[in-house]
Amino acid sequence: MRLPAIGSFSVVRWLALITLIVFASQLLVIVVLWRGQGDNAGFRLPLPSRAAAIVDLVDAADASQREELMRALSSSDFHVRIEPELVEADLRGGIRTSAFKRAMSLYTDALEGRRVVGMVGAGRWRFEEPVQTGEGMKARYPMRLLVELKDGNWLVLETPSLVEARMRRTPIGLFAGLFGLLVATVALLGIWRTLRPVREMALAARAFADSGVPHLVQPRGGGELRDLLVAFNDLQTRVSRLLENRALMMSAMSHDVRTYLTRLRLRIETLEPPSRAAAEKTIEDIQTLLGDSLAFAEADAVNFAGQRIDLAGILEKIAGSDQFTSDSVHLEIVARPTILGEASRLERAFVNLISNAIKYGEIAHVRLSEHASHAVVEISDKGPGIPVPLRERVFEPFFRMEGSRNRRVEGAGLGLAIARRLVERHGGVIELGAAPSGGLIVRVLLPRPHPR
Repeated sequence: MRLPAIGSFSVVRWLALITLIVFASQLLVIVVLWRGQGDNAGFRLPLPSRAAAIVDLVDAADASQREELMRALSSSDFHVRIEPELVEADLRGGIRTSAFKRAMSLYTDALEGRRVVGMVGAGRWRFEEPVQTGEGMKARYPMRLLVELKDGNWLVLETPSLVEARMRRTPIGLFAGLFGLLVATVALLGIWRTLRPVREMALAARAFADSGVPHLVQPRGGGELRDLLVAFNDLQTRVSRLLENRALMMSAMSHDVRTYLTRLRLRIETLEPPSRAAAEKTIEDIQTLLGDSLAFAEADAVNFAGQRIDLAGILEKIAGSDQFTSDSVHLEIVARPTILGEASRLERAFVNLISNAIKYGEIAHVRLSEHASHAVVEISDKGPGIPVPLRERVFEPFFRMEGSRNRRVEGAGLGLAIARRLVERHGGVIELGAAPSGGLIVRVLLPRPHPR
């Protein structure tokens, strides 16, 4: 199985999905922890004796020292501050409840008749009586204790709020991981938004290559990406116009040139037989060159695929046609594979290859077989062959090899180029090699359709 490349659209999409799942899971863990801490926050005020000691310390301290003393006396369990009036302290959010009365009596006794006010945090709490432990007066709800000082100010001892208590008890690493996942999610979503137009452009390019019809992509994303998409759409439009103009030009040339050749045939009727035969041969060569040029242009511009084809039937039709003598084509069918394509185009490709073998080797040996997922057609001859350095160049349009092949054989040099274009447009490949019996072997591999 082929794995997607790192940075591909599918990988980024899966990474973003996995990151979102982990982010949601971690967020769920925090929610569960916070909800579980609602009733188990463990709010604690100092014990009555300690509260009395704190009040005595504050009373004895100078006004300039109290601020520093407040910071020293505060802890993670409770905060200490001074309010000038009871009304201001009382307005900071809290209610009085009977569940706190017994605890208040303990503080009143320890503080020897000072005015003491106790409050609990407003909210949906179960106001049970606080429990006195060795660490302090513990309850499941926030508490506040206000004690009047000698100078008329009020000393406030209060537990943290519920949010502060939950934050204190939640592991800091959980928040760091949550923040990291949030940043990663935003980054991946940004990459996803950037890759999406690129993916659409790749799909449009593939569709345009197959059909020749422009598939415009909506420009979006950053400035550089939008410029790229605009340029890509413009390129598709211009190439499409060039293809249309080429098709019109080739069609017009075909029609006009054939008209002139017909006129020329009429005019050579008055020539002497030897001259007329030479002129007719030249006209035939011009028609062949014109036909090959049109076939090459068509093969390079159009995609052929769709119908199921019996490849053996095509080769049998070629071997039995009157364009070759009965003993010039030796056909061997080992298997009868089915492929997808257009029969007339493939027939043109194999006619070119077989004609080439007969032209240089007099007899073409054609063998059809199948291997794995491909149909294999081998066409061999006993001609002079093609040197290895030139086996790729012979597929170039209008290339005519000198030396090892017969220089007296006429042709425009488009037969192999047309055959290769047609085979490639069907998803196949052509390979040249040395035949076991000498000469050249042309191997054509065409993909077979996947079984449904």
